Amino acid sequence: MSGGMMTNRIAVLGAGVGLAVSAVVMSVGSAQAGADRAVVVGHRGSPGQAPEETAASYERALAEGAQVLEADVQLTSDGRLVLVHDDTLARTTDVETVYPDRSPWRVGQFTLDEIKRLDAGSWFDSRYKGQRVATLQDLLRINRGRAGLTLELKSPANSPGVATKLAQELNAAKLTDGATLKSGAYRVHVHSRDEAALREFHAAAPKVQLSYLSGGAMLSDADLDRLSGWTVSVYAHPRVTSAADVKRAHAKGLKVVSDPVDSPKEIGMAVNQGYDWVVTNFPETVRRVLDKRKETFRDARGVVVDSVFPDPGGDDVQPETGEHVVLRNTTSRAVAVGGGYLRDQAGNLLTIGAGYTIPPGSLLRVYVGPGTNRPGAYYNGRTAGFLNNTGGDTISYFGPDHALLDIGSYMVP
Repeated sequence: MSGGMMTNRIAVLGAGVGLAVSAVVMSVGSAQAGADRAVVVGHRGSPGQAPEETAASYERALAEGAQVLEADVQLTSDGRLVLVHDDTLARTTDVETVYPDRSPWRVGQFTLDEIKRLDAGSWFDSRYKGQRVATLQDLLRINRGRAGLTLELKSPANSPGVATKLAQELNAAKLTDGATLKSGAYRVHVHSRDEAALREFHAAAPKVQLSYLSGGAMLSDADLDRLSGWTVSVYAHPRVTSAADVKRAHAKGLKVVSDPVDSPKEIGMAVNQGYDWVVTNFPETVRRVLDKRKETFRDARGVVVDSVFPDPGGDDVQPETGEHVVLRNTTSRAVAVGGGYLRDQAGNLLTIGAGYTIPPGSLLRVYVGPGTNRPGAYYNGRTAGFLNNTGGDTISYFGPDHALLDIGSYMVP
């Protein structure tokens, strides 16, 4: 699933779609989850805290209370199932260094042995050096049936046969019975933006629940009607839906699954609107919000993400006045923030210089581009924009000890 809010794309599903999902769809009454029953989905594991779709990310998601693990499934050139979100390996591995002459480094250009040579952790943080691209079998071993799985058939055009291969491996693992777990999660759930791939998967594993991957605004009643005949849920983002939209989907027998939400504000919006599954890059944060913990961030030190300026007039990385994140000290004491850092949903990193302290009730602006450092502003000197998700983004704030201190989200009109 995409890291940011997705542009709403409605597929016109022909009347001949005959995907008879044999598992019973949850009743409308039980679908209206509420805060005490919302299912927590670790989007690519726990990628706010560890490199996405690696063993470290999935192990952390389980430790943080994720009830479902989400993964993107693609085929290698020798027909093995690996978990990678992007079409290429460039963003999340050192493939450009290891195989410099094999641009554009698409997943399907490489054998599994070649992919297993890649470091899939150092791009995120040196603490994760040596993490490898995970396979579906790796995920099954890590999970050991503790959580449900939601697997996306990612870019099937780049992986011909991926749907049938996924069904075969899940059948071999005896995971295609269509069971629903005590949490309300399905043992296995498969989703995609490609209807043909879903049909192919269904032919080989007819009991597994399916979802056509839409997102952003809630679909029209006509499209919900088309989906309700063969899928079990619809995807949307609480920033652009209302409780009435969620009720419309429930009335069609469809559950509502969130696009990734990370900040307490957006998590609360999803829960209060009645979303059934809350997808997130920070499973522990969702768990703490759902449990109504007094402190959402257990290590909070009084500094929060106050606001974000993602699109200033002119170049995003123009000197002195480019895009930036504003941190605010909410206390009556000075708070040291030097050595801390910020991440966006894609894992891009901004640092805060050593020695920086925010005075009581004051602000610190952390800029992406170049400028002159001063007490109220720190410049990272990057040459490319940072806050680039379409529609909005999430900024997580960490201390120098890697403790998660706050998460803020914003929306671009």
